[in-house]
Amino acid sequence: MSNPTSSTPSLLSRLLPVLNWAPHYRRDWFGADLLAGVTVAAFCIPESMAYAGLAGLPPQAGLYASLLAVFAYAIFGTSRQAAIGPTSALSILVATGLAGLSLKDPARYAEMAALLALMVGAIAVVARVFRLGFLVNFISESVLTGFSAGAAIYIATTQLGKLFGIEGAHGEFVDRIAYLFQHRGDTNPWSLGLGVAVIAVLLVTEKLAPRIPWALVVVAASILLMIFTGLGGHGIRITGEIPSGLPPFRLPSFTLADAQALLPTAFAVFLLSYVEGMGVVRTFAAKHKYPADANQELLAVGAANVVCGLGSSLPVGCSMSRSAVNDQAGAKTPLAGAISGLLLGVIVLFFTGAFTQLPEPVLAAVVIIAVKGLVDISALRRLLRVSPREFWIALAAMAGVLLFGMLEGVMIGTVLSLLLLVWRTSNPSTVLLGRIPGTELYSDLARHPDNEIEPGSLVFRVNAGLFYANAPNVKADLMDAIEKQGKAVRLVVIDLSSSPYVDVAAADMLAECHEELAGQGITLRVSNMNGEVRDMMRRDGLDKVFGDLGPALSVESIVGQWKKAGARAP
Repeated sequence: MSNPTSSTPSLLSRLLPVLNWAPHYRRDWFGADLLAGVTVAAFCIPESMAYAGLAGLPPQAGLYASLLAVFAYAIFGTSRQAAIGPTSALSILVATGLAGLSLKDPARYAEMAALLALMVGAIAVVARVFRLGFLVNFISESVLTGFSAGAAIYIATTQLGKLFGIEGAHGEFVDRIAYLFQHRGDTNPWSLGLGVAVIAVLLVTEKLAPRIPWALVVVAASILLMIFTGLGGHGIRITGEIPSGLPPFRLPSFTLADAQALLPTAFAVFLLSYVEGMGVVRTFAAKHKYPADANQELLAVGAANVVCGLGSSLPVGCSMSRSAVNDQAGAKTPLAGAISGLLLGVIVLFFTGAFTQLPEPVLAAVVIIAVKGLVDISALRRLLRVSPREFWIALAAMAGVLLFGMLEGVMIGTVLSLLLLVWRTSNPSTVLLGRIPGTELYSDLARHPDNEIEPGSLVFRVNAGLFYANAPNVKADLMDAIEKQGKAVRLVVIDLSSSPYVDVAAADMLAECHEELAGQGITLRVSNMNGEVRDMMRRDGLDKVFGDLGPALSVESIVGQWKKAGARAP
């Protein structure tokens, strides 16, 4: 498939990616974009209503968010397949943040949710101005894997109250589970039976015909069931009336105290929205082999949230489930998202009345099925097999989500990832080298025990850059290696071929090692430096300490010179 975007160097085109793909739009893409738009619209109707309920808002707030956000993203976003709107994780975080304000009035609650979306958008735009997109790189894939699994379990448990027909199941993960267990006798068997039946249908049909929007099919069927049977008389809760018409555009009323109270939640929602969104964008950019612009995505997320805030809805982000549906349906450009927005506009104008009899257990089942894909067992198994440390980081992120909350789980995993990075950089791999037989090349003695060792010499390599944090450990490894060799060592060569940089503290460490070893009658030389390291060491005067620092200074040449000098010695 040819590339639907073109690179235009102008500032306007960088800020508005729509100017790159729209002028070059091909007629043969429209069929795929139309199908994707219709499919995503059908999929996100029940999902958006359910996520609004997760956030403590009326169903129309979710429809408004899905309707408005896609137009902003089509203009500012860089991904061709990403679908933006309310997500389960964001909805939970919104509900958690607003719960702390003790808002009793539903209208006031809705105002604060809209204000939160505006603040999230403003934070994202400011982050774009300062080009802070690189920060997402510090949240590792292992953290995202664990976070996604924890979020799926967390979100699923928020729906168990609706599924079992038990009211009052609130609080964090452990509190909800404990409450549901204590009140298990209050289970409504009709509610549970309907919800379990819908889950079973969705599990089977998504395997048999994954392209059909089965969530919308079961929603429609459940509404008809409630209307034409006596099922409504068995205590099954329904959605109720949903106002029709386009969202009212206005600035939510608030005070400075409101904004200050919401600021921590706004930062948390922004971080989660951006992290989730970049995970989606990166996934589909890699799959279809086009670039993802982390800084431009900040602007896209910001614009979408600002529009949602002005449109009386809630914060949004890119949804993995909807994006997967969009991609599977064959979306070629962001026009697919705009088409889904147009269809949602028709629904909120004329067809919201059709959803008044929607049973809450069905919405709960839709959410549970939607989030089950977030638990990536194969990714966790791969981490356990390939990198156990990262596996435990993923589990820590998952446990953090379940025990403390969404953002806390991300932060716990991120902090652990950074600590692991710090540990790895401060404890680099160091190896002893030997000459590969029949060559002048040197390699790891532990891996290649048949390598040759020149009597009296020790060749030491650091498999990392040298800087202040790892210099003490490198020195300790070097001295330990020399000590293990005993008094036979007369020449030490430090191979810097795997050290792309050396800072001042590390240069001081090398000079200290030279002085200490000289006191023991041992010669220390350095070899295989790149140009930048050679220039730095010369500026620091280390060529007077170590002698020749030329580009041709290999381990073999140093060992050869040392052998000749020894041969000439009396």
